[in-house]
Amino acid sequence: MLDCKVPPVVVLIISAGIIVGVPYVFPFYGIRSVVLCVSFIVLGIVVALLGVWEFRKKKTTLNPTTPEKCTSIVDTGIFRFSRNPMYLGMSVGLTGLIFGFGNYLSWIGFLVFVVYITRFQILPEEKTLKELYGKPYKEYLKRVRRWL
Repeated sequence: MLDCKVPPVVVLIISAGIIVGVPYVFPFYGIRSVVLCVSFIVLGIVVALLGVWEFRKKKTTLNPTTPEKCTSIVDTGIFRFSRNPMYLGMSVGLTGLIFGFGNYLSWIGFLVFVVYITRFQILPEEKTLKELYGKPYKEYLKRVRRWL
């Protein structure tokens, strides 16, 4: 099974490739804005780095392919608002890329990212963390949304 096997950065690159490639295959343009492109990409990087920062502070693994190596529940900082700020940051960055290329069909790349990451990364991570931490993690799941 693909659960937690493909590093999210690979899924990000594939999704970005779809976003960039679509306008060349289907030159159907929509909203194109350098300001929105840069703003969303910067915001995405900041959100993702805030997630990395909290993981570093808790001294737990950043490797998304081995959630069983997690040493603690990270529920501070940005993790009070999103259970997956690094994936959220990646998706926000992809949104910026869509505005940069200005093609409505590029949203397909965004959807590929969100659906794949949810199904093959987030859900398996949550299952593993429920097994590791039980009730405290289940309470965290009730308090904080998966994406935003």
